[in-house]
Amino acid sequence: MLLDSRFNPEISINSGQMFLWEKYENSWYGTYGNYILKFTITDKEVEFYSTPKFDNWQHLIFRLDDNIQEIFADFSNDSILLNLLKKYGGLRLIRQDPYQCMISFACSSNTNISMIRMMLKNLSRKFGIKKEIDNKIFFTFPTMENLNKASINELCSCSVGYRAKAIKSIAEKVVTRALTVDELYRSNYDEARKILTSVYGIGNKIADCILLFSLEKTEAFPIDVWMGRAIFKYYHRIINKRNSTIINANKKLSDNQYSILSEIMRNHFGKYGGYAQQYLFYHIRNLEMKKW
Repeated sequence: MLLDSRFNPEISINSGQMFLWEKYENSWYGTYGNYILKFTITDKEVEFYSTPKFDNWQHLIFRLDDNIQEIFADFSNDSILLNLLKKYGGLRLIRQDPYQCMISFACSSNTNISMIRMMLKNLSRKFGIKKEIDNKIFFTFPTMENLNKASINELCSCSVGYRAKAIKSIAEKVVTRALTVDELYRSNYDEARKILTSVYGIGNKIADCILLFSLEKTEAFPIDVWMGRAIFKYYHRIINKRNSTIINANKKLSDNQYSILSEIMRNHFGKYGGYAQQYLFYHIRNLEMKKW
């Protein structure tokens, strides 16, 4: 497959969406549930591989079935975003395994990307299954059953800290079917968000990440500290116009403030707001030269 301005897997996996990717020479290896994925870049071409076999996985996971021209056309009146779409050509949303996504973002609470990677690697080594590709050892992502069976102390041994309770809570809800992916898929954005935030350890931002990256809710607009900065840097006029409540970009948002800001941005960007969010997030971190 040719690399072009519509699809660049390398920047897509290094944009704060997924965390279990490792590079060896010109190949990237990633953990996706029970699969170990691989892509190799040579000149302007990309080759894809997986174990066990997962035909055309790149089309599903990098959302190549999305009509990217139609999506970007939705942003034609936003000059800020149009510039970012050109600047970071090929950045895609990644369609993730819902269970891996839930645990990944539960681990993202109050930490940085390198720490999230470390926690998820530790969980995979302890509770996943060993796989070998190209004489390299990887581990599948733990099943919810294995995480549910684990004790809090066993989870804490993976350096997840207080997040162990959230991991245990999510796994238990999934295993007992109090939380099901099918119901979340069927529900609209507001209903699905309400279901997720009723689970211990899943707040507004984590719920929005899960909805956007694994449950087809492309209108979801996760807001963390970085997104807060981007919003107030580029869209403060919209916020001031639509909301009289004082919201400080340098302070953690309350649940009510988060809901207000999220609704403003979702109304502004529409049904593909998650794409806008990803480009803004990628841009604001690059401005401050943060590592992926």
